[in-house]
This record gives sequence, C-alpha cells and structure tokens, in this order.
Amino acid sequence: MRPASAIAADWNKKGFEARSLADVLKSLNAGAPASSKSIQLKVPEIADEDTDVPIFVASKIPNTQMIAVIVENNIHPLAANFLFSNGADPAFSAHLKVRRTSRITVAVQADGKHFRASKEVKVAAANCAP
Repeated sequence: MRPASAIAADWNKKGFEARSLADVLKSLNAGAPASSKSIQLKVPEIADEDTDVPIFVASKIPNTQMIAVIVENNIHPLAANFLFSNGADPAFSAHLKVRRTSRITVAVQADGKHFRASKEVKVAAANCAP
C-alpha cells in the first residue's frame, strides 16, 4: 500500500489536459500504435444524446501494462487510463460521456510496445416530439 499522495502523483495530468488524439498519444509515449485484433472493445453503435455510453475493454496481449480510453471528439479526449501489475486481468467495464458522434480509441502498452483498437459511436439527438 502506498499513501494517497503517492498514488495521486502517478496520474497523467498532461494526458487528461490534452485536446487531441495526437497529444494524448504523445503523453502516453505511444507515438503511432499498431492496430491489434488482440484488443477487445465493445461499444454500442448508436447512443442517445446525454446518456452514458457503456464500454467493455479487454487486452489479450501478453504483459499488458496500461490501457487508455480516448474519446476523440470530446473536449478532453483522454477518458480513462488504467495501469495493470503482473498477473492482473487487463479488462474492465466503464460508462463514458460522449457528447457527439466520435471514434473511441483504446491504446494498450505491453512490453514497451503500443497497440490500438477503435470503433465509432454515433450519438443520436434526443427525440423532441411535441
């Protein structure tokens, strides 16, 4: 166990303040990650405006150390950044705010290499029937 102040010092401030996919990847030292079919990303094809979008992410890449979730059209695209120790199952579910149609990209670091997978989520405007 580490004190809370030590845990808080590990967060990626630059990444969470970034305003573009390129800047987020730079903050993760990911450069141009290779596409990988070993990353499972489940998101709905269509989401309603002003609702949380459920996602499921899992990496089957051996020695996965980090998974970041990036919502490309959000003001601050880095939505989540998880670190995994040896033996941890690199998988999680989450709910994201996606304000408009956007590509959701998952960046994975394993053994010092970076990989990615992405899918688009279309955001439908709320039905305004009289």
